[in-house]
Amino acid sequence: MDALLNQLELNNSFFAEFAILAFLFITLSQLFFRPFLKLFEMRHKRTVEDKEAAERLILQANGKFEEYRRLLAEERTVAKKEYELALAEARKQEAEILGHARDKAKKITQEAADSVNSQREQLKKQLETDVESVAQNISERLLSRKV
Repeated sequence: MDALLNQLELNNSFFAEFAILAFLFITLSQLFFRPFLKLFEMRHKRTVEDKEAAERLILQANGKFEEYRRLLAEERTVAKKEYELALAEARKQEAEILGHARDKAKKITQEAADSVNSQREQLKKQLETDVESVAQNISERLLSRKV
């Protein structure tokens, strides 16, 4: 063994140095390298977990968005039906009001026409009596001048 060590030009301090390096490697790997590896592993794990959590949240958000979209479409349909019902009711009420207004206008017009006709008849009768009296008055004056 001494021949091998001489051939490699190594002395007895090689074993002491090798033991010190081995001890340092084991100690440093426990104190420094393993915590760094754990940090890298944790960072990788958190990155992957965060990415997966983000993807789950995106899927969940898309699901909620689709649900809200569906609910909004349903509510729009319901609102449109209610609007159409309200519009039909308003048109019905408008038709009733207009019908009542027409009937009232017809009644007022008929009453006015009847009033005008009765006034015309009264004026006609009065004119007939006035015409007779004026005609008599004229004929008396004409006759009284001749005599």
